[in-house]
Amino acid sequence: MSDTPWLSRLGLALRTAMACLIVSLTTLYGPKPIRDLTTFPAFSYLTTILIWLSDAEPTYGEVLKCCVDVCYATFQTIVIALVSVLVVGPASLGNVFVAPVAVAIASFIVAFPVSTSLLTKRIAFGQIVVVYVTFVVFNGEMAHVLMLPVHVAASTALGAIASLVAVLLPFPRLAHSQMNKGCKLYAENALERLNMFVEVMMARDNTTAQVLIAHAASLSAAARNTLTSINFHHESTAWERPDTKFLRSKEKHLNPGEKLQETEFLMRGLELALGSCNSFPQGMSRDELTRLLEGPRTQIAPESASTLKSQESLRWNLEVGPLTTAALPVCFFQYCVELFRGDFKKSVNRSNTEEETHQENKGLSMPKKVLDILCVWMARERFVFALKCSVSLGLAVLFGIMYNKKNGYWSGLTVAISLVTGRQATLTVANSRLQGTAMGSVYGLLCCSVFQRLEEFRFLPLLPWIVFAFFMRHSRVYGQPGGVTAAIGALLILGRRNYGAPTEFAIARIVEASIGLLCFVFGELLVTPARAATLAKTELSQCLDTFLDCIQSLVLCSEQKNQKMSVVTDLRKRQAKLKSHVEALERFIAEALTEPNIPFLRPLNGVSYDKLLGSFSKISDLCLYVCDGLENLSGVQPTFGVPWDHISHDLKAFQEKLHSSVKCLKDITSSKSQARVQKELQKRKICHDVEAGTTSNDDHSNMEFGPSQDDAERFLVSFAMLLKEATEKISGNTAEEVLKSETSLCLSSLGFCISRLMQETICIMTEITHRT
Repeated sequence: MSDTPWLSRLGLALRTAMACLIVSLTTLYGPKPIRDLTTFPAFSYLTTILIWLSDAEPTYGEVLKCCVDVCYATFQTIVIALVSVLVVGPASLGNVFVAPVAVAIASFIVAFPVSTSLLTKRIAFGQIVVVYVTFVVFNGEMAHVLMLPVHVAASTALGAIASLVAVLLPFPRLAHSQMNKGCKLYAENALERLNMFVEVMMARDNTTAQVLIAHAASLSAAARNTLTSINFHHESTAWERPDTKFLRSKEKHLNPGEKLQETEFLMRGLELALGSCNSFPQGMSRDELTRLLEGPRTQIAPESASTLKSQESLRWNLEVGPLTTAALPVCFFQYCVELFRGDFKKSVNRSNTEEETHQENKGLSMPKKVLDILCVWMARERFVFALKCSVSLGLAVLFGIMYNKKNGYWSGLTVAISLVTGRQATLTVANSRLQGTAMGSVYGLLCCSVFQRLEEFRFLPLLPWIVFAFFMRHSRVYGQPGGVTAAIGALLILGRRNYGAPTEFAIARIVEASIGLLCFVFGELLVTPARAATLAKTELSQCLDTFLDCIQSLVLCSEQKNQKMSVVTDLRKRQAKLKSHVEALERFIAEALTEPNIPFLRPLNGVSYDKLLGSFSKISDLCLYVCDGLENLSGVQPTFGVPWDHISHDLKAFQEKLHSSVKCLKDITSSKSQARVQKELQKRKICHDVEAGTTSNDDHSNMEFGPSQDDAERFLVSFAMLLKEATEKISGNTAEEVLKSETSLCLSSLGFCISRLMQETICIMTEITHRT
């Protein structure tokens, strides 16, 4: 299993080298009509590299989609170029100051539509740069002006066709086969984790259990990457096997990734339950655990020897009796197993229930004013991105042709392949691209000196370099920006002819690339000047606010007697909002960790924010488990009166303490000075050694800062007592042992989730007040 990713990357690297080799042989030794038509071989290489060294793993469906995007970008460029020639005239476009303005206007037109893909925009940006800089190079005096866009389009088409041939030979690399491999890989990963969970439950001591849990966490990270790949390949299958109304009308919406997302959600629940156990082993035999997990194994790998006929014997009935707080994690473990078996409803990825359909239909009738505000906001986002592209490309072309008219292409092309629709680590990307350009250029010069007498064969060293650049694309140091520019840097020297002395061209291109990257950085900072560290702190405040809303919904749910399901739906919506904020926080943290340290500005504490991100992720999952528990509880025993009064009292007390502390936490997270943080903590008389468990001798009522660990423990003990009371009522009201077991299981799972949610909240507050 460990060699599979490397073999897959090697295969992709060889296909990338094949595509570049096709372009080289065609432009260097192909028929003369083709060589006369593809007069911009550099852009053929650029198109190939953008397709193959993208953020995804190309398949036939993905490359076919990229070819369609390339065609659309070429159509846009041809129309814009012809209109500008007819309106302004080629002589005016050859002016050093008119061409950059034309580039800026054309870039704005291409960037503004939201329907076009990023590849379409990048190809169109590059084509626009090539067309208008060519006008400047020839001073607008060209024999066949209208043929210039045709030559650019032909060069682009050559790169796209080479990519398509490379993905088909020696055998097609299909998206659905890659998706099936990903599903198999995920199943092996999940089964390995299930076996590890058995070892955790049977661990001799806590130390051994924690080591196994840490190993399971690393497997979970690999599983998330596999799921991302499966979902991406599912989108590409539509291009390989187009659906029609007469064929596979019911199957076209099936995505195995959605089913696996549900499985991963439950696997995280099992891992969370084991991580909450206080002692090991748990007092069960290995055979009993293996039999218990046979149901999940069957769901994950249905082709295994297990069959559904024996499902009835796999039920692990909960022994209702004197449950303690230490038993609740084990009960939650069993609850997740029952969710695997399908005895209870799962809320992950569920969007077709009557309640949600009603809410969606209700949302369609929102006031027109809200729709107008939303449209204005989306238009503003598109305008900001288009303005960034326009300013960056216009300045890059202007300064590039002012420095070196003949090589003025490369500053604009450097910007064209660097622009993205969202945020990115600007300085890190610029640094990676500059290093990649220098490395590729130096490699090209070395190969030129070695093959000085064999000039006809100097394109051969390109093949190992393309493979090396592909692996650079997957490295942490260089990533996709460095890999792309490293490949292009060598291709432009070794894969072309008649560009002058290689050393002079390499130096000129490095300078042009530096000019383009400076303009790229200026455009990014002009439009998005906020640091990622600042945005991470702001997003952390948003997470706190949204989490407070989730607690409010939970309190309302405990207070409702008859309309509990409507409040659960509201909690589900707020959980989805919290999840979106957590995902944004993860992106900002990843970007902030790559930012260089700026003097007089406090850097982001990566360790602290990683812990906060982990706690918020667990809280997001716990809110979904709470929704599941409440819905399943009403389904198991709709007429049973759960003693919600005590639960509501504890939750309201928890909410009040949390609400009073969130404002202080937001002030702390937005503070830029550690001295100011300490002053704010002293002002509120907060314990300075919460982690050590010590407090001062002041009035304890003034010392409390939000909920404490004692609050969570009191709730857990109180809930265990309520659980015993509830099970006694069930015993008095019904003789059905299964119903009794399921109701007790739902209640115990609910108590575990709420108490663990409290504990994660306390961890968040402690981390913010002491480390952020």
